[in-house]
This record gives sequence, structure tokens and C-alpha cells, in this order.
Amino acid sequence: MSGILEQWVEGKGLKDTLVIDGHIHIGAWPYTVTFYNVEEAVTESIRYMESNGVDAFCALAGGYNFGIQDYRLGNDFLLAVWDKLRDCMVPFLCVNPCDAKENIIEELKRMYDAGMRCIKLINGYQRNYPGDGPNLMAVYEFAAAHQMLVLNHVWEESAIVKIAEMYPETDFIFAHYYGDYQDDVMARFPNVYANMWWVGEMGWLDQGIRKLGPEKFMMGSDGFANPMSVGIGPVVFADIDDDAKRLILGGNAARLLDKYGVLPEKVKKVWVKGEGA
Repeated sequence: MSGILEQWVEGKGLKDTLVIDGHIHIGAWPYTVTFYNVEEAVTESIRYMESNGVDAFCALAGGYNFGIQDYRLGNDFLLAVWDKLRDCMVPFLCVNPCDAKENIIEELKRMYDAGMRCIKLINGYQRNYPGDGPNLMAVYEFAAAHQMLVLNHVWEESAIVKIAEMYPETDFIFAHYYGDYQDDVMARFPNVYANMWWVGEMGWLDQGIRKLGPEKFMMGSDGFANPMSVGIGPVVFADIDDDAKRLILGGNAARLLDKYGVLPEKVKKVWVKGEGA
């Protein structure tokens, strides 16, 4: 049994292992609410992290980006929480591509000026707006020009191939890894990665790692709508060595976040000391 798995099974957490949850939702959603106010979001986020041995998390704005809701409200909520959790939270702003292009660019500029360097897209739930539609192409152009990281719930194969080729210096992350064409895309493009949250058949993550190597994957729980352990479990139980598990649990995310200048200093010290920069 690996040391990491043994620690986890015995309820000892993940001692001496950097853990970054790359997929956390903050705020109101159409079907649920993950925290009703900033104070609750701050205190409960810390409690969840401490109880699961998580050092930091990537927070994605809530469901204000659905339908005709004002996605700026979700970004405002994200900013307010981030202001109180600077040492452990990395915010990912959201936009709705169904809005006018000038409004989207204005919001990107506003959030960039506020310090955000990461973008979360979920166009598949926004009237199924195409991943390479003109308004999203404008988002990618802005991200490339301003050195921003882009994560999407999922891209169509043709769309991710197009943008990965067009913007080779920008990194793109699938928020949900399930194999299939994603394997071919990640094998082909060094700037495409996967957040591995999924409920798949046994060994689904192990199979992907054998194809692509552990460097392509980052742990994510899709919390706080789901328990953090749902994201951690498939990694600690995977049939891979502990070095590979450490990369997926936190090392890969730390490297990417540091590349874009958003890895919290407190977390960076742990990463440099124990994981290698």
C-alpha cells in the first residue's frame, strides 16, 4: 500500500503532501446554494479544507452566469470572499458569452484590474453557446494578451483543437476529465490539461494516467456542492506511485498557478519546500 493511501485510509489526512482542490464553486446556483453570504463562505471553506487536508482551492463564481442573470454579481461575491482568503484561494472569474461582446470584455478588464488571472467558462450551460463562437474567441484573445489561465466545464473537440493551436502560450483546462477525445487532445497539445473530477467506472483515472502521464491531471472535487473527498479519493486509490499522486493532488496545479502569478505565497512556500518548483 502506498504511504499516501495508507494515511488516507487510516484517517491521518495527507501529511507532507500539498493538496490543491482545482474545482470549487462559491455562491448561488440554480439548483443549490454553496454559502449564502461572504462570512459563511469564508468560515465554511476553511473548515472544509482543514477537515480534508486541503491547502488551497480554485474558486469558481456561482450560477449568476446562467440565463439572463448578471454574472458580475457572481464575480463580486468571489472578490469579496477572496479578499478574506488570500492565503488559500485562487479565484476564477466567470462570464456569459450570450451577453454583448463589449460587456464581456469590460468585465474581463474589471476583474483583471482587480487582480484575477484565471477564467472559468461554462458555455455548455449557457444556451449551448459554441466553444469557438465569436464572443468566446474574444475571451481567448483577451486571455492570451493578458496571460490568463482558462478552464472550461467542457469544450467540443473541434473547439479546443482550434483554440489550443491558435493560442499555444495559453493553458486550457478541461474542468471534467472523462477520457474519450480528451486523451487525444491532451496528448497532442502541451497546453491542454484536465481537472479530473468525474464519477466513472473503476480505473478510469488510472487508464488516463497510463496514456498521458500524471503531469496532465489536477485533483478537483466539484465542491462545495460535492464533498472534497470525492475529488481526493480517486487519486489516493489510483494504482500509481506516490510521486504521481503528489503531482495530481497539488504539484501540477501549483506549477500552473505559479506560472500565472496566482499561487498564494503561503502555498508556494510549501510547494517549493516539499514538491519542487
